[in-house]
Amino acid sequence: MAMRSEEEIKTAYAQINSLYKDAVNGDEKAVQALHQTLEQVRSNHANIPLLNAYHGSIMILIARDKTNPLEKLRWSKAGLKLLDDAVIFSPQNFMIRLLRGKAAHKLPEKHFNRGHTAIDDYTFLIKSHERGKGFLNSKAYWQLIYELGEVYYRMGRNQDAGICWRKLKNETQDPAFQRLLLSKLKLVEGKPAVETRTEPEGPFASLLRRIVNEAQNQIPDNSQQTT
Repeated sequence: MAMRSEEEIKTAYAQINSLYKDAVNGDEKAVQALHQTLEQVRSNHANIPLLNAYHGSIMILIARDKTNPLEKLRWSKAGLKLLDDAVIFSPQNFMIRLLRGKAAHKLPEKHFNRGHTAIDDYTFLIKSHERGKGFLNSKAYWQLIYELGEVYYRMGRNQDAGICWRKLKNETQDPAFQRLLLSKLKLVEGKPAVETRTEPEGPFASLLRRIVNEAQNQIPDNSQQTT
């Protein structure tokens, strides 16, 4: 029985390694295949934080692919719960922190208020890398600093965003990346260190905001739901 359980877990990780990148890049079939696998494995192994974190990340991708705003909200809420719980149980796990940080970075700040989550996770990963720990290569390390700057900027923390982008500008020799960073730095040039950032709200965002306001307290735990 123990050997069968170990094989099931090993198979799940093999499928994650095979399909996760495709899922992130928009392959809905890969998303659904991983969701089904993780749902089945977690029904027998509910206390493995890394598997829970991967399933939470997949639920965020399911939300991405939904067209109904309420379904987007349901799946996002369920995914974030799994990711948050995984971090609580294993706060020093680099992959879990990366999965949650990436999810938080992609969610609209005005609807989910998860910018602080991305900042916490990205800062943990960046500082760990600078102390010689973790698993990031140079490209992934730079990308996290760049995305951390984006999160700071969306939250109106111009000074902190500028620090991130300026650090990269001083480290990279890539001309295209240098131009991108210069364009980012112009966004915060002459701006106050902190300001309230307001963005135009389109019809879809307005609808989602109303749904969030009206239905937030009525949404059940979706962590075991299937599509």
